[in-house]
Amino acid sequence: MAQMAVPDIFSRLPDCPPHGETAAAQLADIADSHAEVKSLIAEHAGFFGWVVEGSSFLAGLMRTYGDILVSLADTAPDAVLDNLLNDLPDRLSKLEDEALLMAELRHLRNRVALVTGLADMADIWDVPTVTSRLTQWADLAVATALDFCLHQAVRDGVLAKFSRDGLVVLALGKHGGGELNYSSDIDFVVYYTNDALIFAGGGVDERHFYVQLVRRLSAILQERTADGFVFRVDLRLRPDPGATPVAISVSAALAYYESMGQNWERAVYIKARPIAGDLVAGDAFLQELRPYIWRRYYDFAAIEDVHSMKRQIHAVRGHAQAVTLGHNLKLGRGGIREIEFFVQTQQLIAGGRDGDLRGRSTVAMLAKLAEKNWISDETAQGLTASYYWLRRMEHRLQMRLDEQTQTLPSEPHAFAAFSCFAGYTKVEDFEADLLGHLQYVSSEYGKLFEQGESLAGAGGNLVFTGVEDDPETLETLSGMGFQRVQDISRIIRAWHTGRYRATRSPRAREALTRLKPVLLTALAETPEPDDSFFRFDTFLESLPTSVQLFAMFQSHPHILRLLVDIVSVTPRLAAWLSRHVHLLDTLIHPDAASPDIVAAGEDGFEAVLDKVRLHVHEGQFRIGVDMLADPTMTAAAGERFTKLAEQAMNAIWAAVEADMRAQYGTPPEAALAIVGLGKLGSGEMAMQSDLDLIFICDCADFAALSDGVADGAKPIAADIWFARAVRRFLSGLTAATAEGALYEVDTRLRPSGNAGALVTKLSGFIDYQQNKAWAWEHMALTRARVLGGMDDGRLADKVATHIQKVICRGHGAAEVLSGVEDMRQRLGAYQPQTGPLDIRRGAGGLVDVEFFVQAMQLVHGAAHETLRGAVAPVENLLARLRDAGVLPEDIYAKLHGATTTYLALRQIASLSLEDSEKQPPRAVQKLLLRATNEPDWGRLEDRLKRHRATVCTIMDNLAGYLTA
Repeated sequence: MAQMAVPDIFSRLPDCPPHGETAAAQLADIADSHAEVKSLIAEHAGFFGWVVEGSSFLAGLMRTYGDILVSLADTAPDAVLDNLLNDLPDRLSKLEDEALLMAELRHLRNRVALVTGLADMADIWDVPTVTSRLTQWADLAVATALDFCLHQAVRDGVLAKFSRDGLVVLALGKHGGGELNYSSDIDFVVYYTNDALIFAGGGVDERHFYVQLVRRLSAILQERTADGFVFRVDLRLRPDPGATPVAISVSAALAYYESMGQNWERAVYIKARPIAGDLVAGDAFLQELRPYIWRRYYDFAAIEDVHSMKRQIHAVRGHAQAVTLGHNLKLGRGGIREIEFFVQTQQLIAGGRDGDLRGRSTVAMLAKLAEKNWISDETAQGLTASYYWLRRMEHRLQMRLDEQTQTLPSEPHAFAAFSCFAGYTKVEDFEADLLGHLQYVSSEYGKLFEQGESLAGAGGNLVFTGVEDDPETLETLSGMGFQRVQDISRIIRAWHTGRYRATRSPRAREALTRLKPVLLTALAETPEPDDSFFRFDTFLESLPTSVQLFAMFQSHPHILRLLVDIVSVTPRLAAWLSRHVHLLDTLIHPDAASPDIVAAGEDGFEAVLDKVRLHVHEGQFRIGVDMLADPTMTAAAGERFTKLAEQAMNAIWAAVEADMRAQYGTPPEAALAIVGLGKLGSGEMAMQSDLDLIFICDCADFAALSDGVADGAKPIAADIWFARAVRRFLSGLTAATAEGALYEVDTRLRPSGNAGALVTKLSGFIDYQQNKAWAWEHMALTRARVLGGMDDGRLADKVATHIQKVICRGHGAAEVLSGVEDMRQRLGAYQPQTGPLDIRRGAGGLVDVEFFVQAMQLVHGAAHETLRGAVAPVENLLARLRDAGVLPEDIYAKLHGATTTYLALRQIASLSLEDSEKQPPRAVQKLLLRATNEPDWGRLEDRLKRHRATVCTIMDNLAGYLTA
């Protein structure tokens, strides 16, 4: 713009508001510090008083740099600034003292700020002039500091010579667009080509050098010293800043943008501009990037994602209730960002086919959009006027304290003081202009893509583009019930960088953008929203892919909500689901039958193990989801978990037997019975139950060799054959494969425990149980059941018959009572209750109930046919004891109530908790309360205490029930 001849620069505001005593004192201090400006200040006391009253920062600069005031009194601001910046890189970059360079740059920065601030307030410079001169200074400061670092590297013997070749420094954002704020951060990125600088010798880690170069450059510019700073530096606009160094190669940057770049990053690169280093290489990089930034053709999903950058903002047409106090002029509704988004989203869509719409300037592009009939002339003119007004107010805000802020004062007195500093004699006039611009911008912004689906939340913005938190988004998240809103915002932005495997494809990120409002709403509705969010993040991070998953959520929103329940309540199910997303298909078609496990011999042994694990995990997932949906139906879960285990064992044994036959043949007349005990035997398994197993074998001659095989493998004796087969079987059950773990196995209930043989001969088993076993071992046999093995049925019948003979032989009450007391003392000493939900251990727990039932079976089994061969869940056995007349009705009711409560809690806790947890998460508490039909956690805890006390009392009177 044309400049005035200005000895009267400081007389530009005839209606300058009056200033008070504080301002007068500051002016006196400035005048005393610089005699040459004393008459200037006295002559223009109104102007200077207005400045110092509104800006302590400018007041301090005038006190330090009185020479600038003298220069401006008779020289145009443009000329003063030109004199300051003339040949800056050549003058300073060759300095050998870094401290001297930093001091020189900071003094220059302060002088530039003073010239710019006074020219702005005096109405000598308009907004375009202010922003372009600030940008010019930023370019020169970066170039000077970079050249100094390169010269220093030569002096240090790292570089062979001074060169900028292949070193790309791009300004982005407002810096790149020539639109810097008065006290702005500067956004730049640094890349290097593979053949960039020439190093002095071998042994230099080039990547480390470039990283250190950028860190030193940043420190020179932004480190605060006694003289201040030059610019705050923001390097976060590089590719995936959370996972990449501050300097990366050109090839790596291009690969990122071509494969994982986001649309908001494309918007950032609209304003990209080389400012230092190798300008030719910088232009070449942007030329390479042009197809990424300016797409000539769009598919529907890409257009929707561009639109989503706007639709994530909760724009309200008209916005009649817009606030003034505390409003953010950049990020708030009707603010600067809305104007920038208004322009950039249309540039992204139209600029691919129209090169005239690829400009960096917001205002110039408004005019060009009108010229191309994308918007009306009235809209272009109106938004231009609002943009300049808002930017000027933004500058005034930053002048006050040299802060990078766009937020108006929230206190009425401070707000009124700022309106005075902004040039308004009445705060009402300032508010009227402010509201007028905000409402106009909000109205025009609300019209943009107004027919599109809103991707904002019901309570406000859900914006996760860029590298900074959106203030209104943080407010929205807080209003939804989240606490760690900044962490959540940061993590969601990381989702879109493609750092997770599941979000690397553009389609996945576009789908995720659409899902976020529904997802966050579902997470917010859980009892502990923050915990649920972080668990979902863990789930998402572990997914191998997500496009089909996100598409499923869009088609079946209820599945997304069920997934949130799974992630919130049972991380174990979520872990399986992350590895096998196809399990979600069972939620869409819950009645679909689970596929059978592959038949033995169809595949190799390892393949069978993997397929068995897949089958079991899918079945466990189905059962777990059913319990989440209806926690009152936990009784049936035990039978279903047990059936799964039996299927797995049968499939693995079939594979083992086929493998053994192929390798060693088969011993003559060999038979093996796999006997399940504990929860496996009684059909009461839970998600994490282990398998209590014993193995009983029989053979006409254990020394006889197997019949060998066609390929000449050496035959082995029958007892060795049984031992190898069982060890292979146990390995098949317990070994972790690519599909995860299956079960833990406990074989300590075999005769003589760990000291006994792994496989027991039938004769030895019968002898041990009849002559050597303790009463507690016979109690364990009450839940023994033959589950399979290698047999034509005769061995299974023999084992079952002998077990029943042992149980029903007429145990004495004293003997059994002694065995129970012995086991209670052992378990009490070695297995104390670890937490309130450890319902198995401790006095009065589920183990006590089981001991009671087993003792009653041993003592009364001989006299009551209904108790013979009764391998069944505890609840069923209690009913049989009652029906047999050996258990009073009132005692049955008490034990039944305790047992149903214990078993329900055990099943759900197995999904979600460790026994030692003192206070389960609220989501789990809610599920447990539903399962037990209790209104609150305190009532459930009281109920458990009552049950334990009741069971303890009954166990104290066990002798009476055994002898009744």
